[in-house]
Amino acid sequence: MEVLLPGGLPVNGRLERHARFRPLTGRIEQAVIESSDVADRPAYVTSVLCRALDSIGAGPADEASVARLGVADRQYLILRLGALLGGEQLWLKLRCAACDAWFDVDLRRNELPVRAAAEGYPWISLQLGARHIEAVVPNGEDQQAIAALDDAAAMQRLLRRCIRRVDGAAPGEEFFARLSEADIEALDEALDDLAPAVCDRLQVDCPECHHPQQAPLDHYAQLGIDEYVFYDEVHTLASHYHWSEADILDLPRSKRQRYLDLISRSAALRGG
Repeated sequence: MEVLLPGGLPVNGRLERHARFRPLTGRIEQAVIESSDVADRPAYVTSVLCRALDSIGAGPADEASVARLGVADRQYLILRLGALLGGEQLWLKLRCAACDAWFDVDLRRNELPVRAAAEGYPWISLQLGARHIEAVVPNGEDQQAIAALDDAAAMQRLLRRCIRRVDGAAPGEEFFARLSEADIEALDEALDDLAPAVCDRLQVDCPECHHPQQAPLDHYAQLGIDEYVFYDEVHTLASHYHWSEADILDLPRSKRQRYLDLISRSAALRGG
């Protein structure tokens, strides 16, 4: 399956916006399960997408390329992978912020708003006071670089990674030391306006008390593969057909489900 990225991977002065997923097999599902043990979420996303993607533009979807994708592109690819694994329909269980009642919300992944990047992405030029700034939108590499830092240290590291030139030259520590909160806020807003975006919050009303509220939507937590169900399916096929694990994992998911249905039907006909 091929998708159009809302941003794109910068390659030799152009943006590669087409990404292609590999055919869905057990190996991709196993990669999602095994990668879930990675404590570093940006590293987890990179690992999963490297296994799931075949290409980005004309090049391979290797670790370096996937890490260089913008944050919204990585969110969008995880969103589409979630649809491949679990379908477009998604059910969320939410707790009301006003009355504490639990309620269900259903949505379709392919109906969530996605905003394409503005012209010039991923680079932006702006004036901060008397200084001319050239900066770049954060990507997966930047996320990984700040993953283990506290908020204050992460902000400082991110500023140094994103601001590439000041008045035509590489910025020094004196420049960063003089950045005000207003400067940082102006830069953040400019980068947000430039960058693509994937919906990550839902506006919902509690069915019990009708209180309107926003609910966060964590695409990374919605891949939804049950490890025990997956390996039970592998075990069932191995026991019935005496295939190796490698052969079963190489099966397209649709074919694996077809064989499992045949086993279930045969058991039902035998009264088992």
